[in-house]
Amino acid sequence: MKCMKSNQLIAYMENRLSPLESIWLEEHLETCSECRRQLGLYMDTWDSFDAAMSEADVPPDFTEQILDKVTPYVPAAEPAAEDVKANTAFTKDWKKRSVAIVKKITITVASLAIAVSLGTFVSPTFADYVKSFFNNTEKVDQGMIDAVQQGFVHPLDLKTADQGITLEVKEFMADPVRIAVIAEAKGPDGQYIDPDDMRMYVNFVIKDKSGVPVLGPMGGGWTTSKDNHSLMVQQELTEAISSGIEIPDDLIAEIRWTKIGSTSGNWQIDIPIDMSQAKAATKTVMIDKQYTSPQGLTVGLKRAIFAPSVTLLSLDTRISPEVKERIEAAISKQTDSTGTGTLDSFVAHQLKSYQLSYELIDERGQVVAAWDDLFDPGLSIAKRSIVNGISEKEDGGTVTLWHSFSPLPSDKYGKLTFKLHSVYTSEWADFHAKLTPAQLIQKPASLEYNGNQLQFKKFVWKQDEAKLMIGDKEVSDRGGVLEVEAAFAKGVVNLEEWKVKDEKGMEYEAYLQKTSSRDENGLVTVRGALIIPQLDHQPEELTISYNVVQKEHQDVNWQIPIE
Repeated sequence: MKCMKSNQLIAYMENRLSPLESIWLEEHLETCSECRRQLGLYMDTWDSFDAAMSEADVPPDFTEQILDKVTPYVPAAEPAAEDVKANTAFTKDWKKRSVAIVKKITITVASLAIAVSLGTFVSPTFADYVKSFFNNTEKVDQGMIDAVQQGFVHPLDLKTADQGITLEVKEFMADPVRIAVIAEAKGPDGQYIDPDDMRMYVNFVIKDKSGVPVLGPMGGGWTTSKDNHSLMVQQELTEAISSGIEIPDDLIAEIRWTKIGSTSGNWQIDIPIDMSQAKAATKTVMIDKQYTSPQGLTVGLKRAIFAPSVTLLSLDTRISPEVKERIEAAISKQTDSTGTGTLDSFVAHQLKSYQLSYELIDERGQVVAAWDDLFDPGLSIAKRSIVNGISEKEDGGTVTLWHSFSPLPSDKYGKLTFKLHSVYTSEWADFHAKLTPAQLIQKPASLEYNGNQLQFKKFVWKQDEAKLMIGDKEVSDRGGVLEVEAAFAKGVVNLEEWKVKDEKGMEYEAYLQKTSSRDENGLVTVRGALIIPQLDHQPEELTISYNVVQKEHQDVNWQIPIE
């Protein structure tokens, strides 16, 4: 089976794959240690990115101020230092680590119906704010915390059991963009079941009050997050929005599980939802403007939706027929030059892919939010973006994008302006260079290709998974590791699709674990380690190559007011 490439793994982490594609990828990961290691690297980067992009809307001592007012309530204890360390380090148990970010499950409870009224606009008490699972659960985004503050989260205390497993629904949140629930499960011994064991075998259907499906199963995409024994699962409603389906005021969220861990059963919950007040608090602004960049990428801004838990932008992108033809010709040329009649399908996909970044600016000219497709914490301009839960789809060459941000209410930010910041393209590269690993520590190898300056400073063959500092990176993988420093040419932001050959002609996939930064002129420099996970010996010679250069183009000039 062909190994996963970087964008496939990132798409998996961002929940942009279909359920079937995700299962197929997970089955491949079970047999491919290299892909597991690369997924671990991306998850480490994701954690750093998530922390870097989060914003605090309250002072640092906010929690302490609240606790002073709500005694005798005692919040849950902070996790022990060793638990935090265990959650942030990539372990051999890759499944638990991966599904903690992108696991695809839902909660179901057997034969139980409850009436839920949401969106009261009555601010919860301080105690409600502190105790809310949506306020304390790992990876819950700022928009959900805002929904708690506005009273759009309803506490529940519902229990049901089947096959000795008891499920309890704790809280529920809904607005016209997404629906989310937090629940816990206990086994026959009364001990909490690890949320990582509560995955797959799921149906999540949104129905009208007469039971006719409006959305689902799993229509529009769904994601989960966990905190200790609590699990949050959300389903987006973008499929209904893009299809022009009117969300009724009265809904039923039917959530059903047929298996938990190795136990088969039937857990179902039908939750009637009054969406009227949440809909009244949601504003949709139709825009329908488009712009074509000098690179041939047409960007269409369709609508902005201001909901209680999220500000959602809908965009379309497509490349012009002329550019598409030029790219296809370039791919065909490289296919011929390989001598095999084929070009790596994922490299071909990257060469066809155009991405973007943009800013949302308030009436004072301040950037209050930003989106960036560049998956690099050191270079990204992203601000207030919610990176999970909102999917994209492609139809006839047009890609529909849903980008979500923490709520941007007009009474706080006024009218917003959309400003395109950059367009990213990928180009073919044919860099390759021979290195003698034993000589690098005495004489680093300095190389140049199309303005990209690379220096390989040291080689280490790691025979175990003990942690080792290579440059400024802590590496635990087995295999070969090259310390790398690089200064990229103007406009270049990333080098991708690394490969390494040893003196016997054996080829290995490699990936660059790096820290990126820009200088005052916008030029990108990186420091890090090129990791060759499957290298099982001390090589006499290595040939290093990369095939894709990602470039950033800021020669765009488009801004649109969101009236």
